[in-house]
Amino acid sequence: MGTIDTIPFRARPITIAGIVYKSANSVPFRVWARVLVAMIVAKLDRRRTRIQLSKLTESELRDIGITPAEADREIRRSLPFYERHRIEPDPLAFIDARRRRS
Repeated sequence: MGTIDTIPFRARPITIAGIVYKSANSVPFRVWARVLVAMIVAKLDRRRTRIQLSKLTESELRDIGITPAEADREIRRSLPFYERHRIEPDPLAFIDARRRRS
């Protein structure tokens, strides 16, 4: 029979940004807030990257060394209902390009 961990989470030392705190209760609120903001920013960056990855063509994916299957697997991590054939370039994009030239 294995051992049971009886030490509550709050009683363990915790390290945040290289600083060791005695327990989770001793970490100031401003530190938790910074950690939360950093986690949200990182998640949004990964999502933005996956969205950009979803817009690449098969030849562009091959150029960066990724197969379409690998790209689809990565994209689905943040876009759960994604289907590659649904994301198409804007059919009216050429109109905006003409306006910018004139």
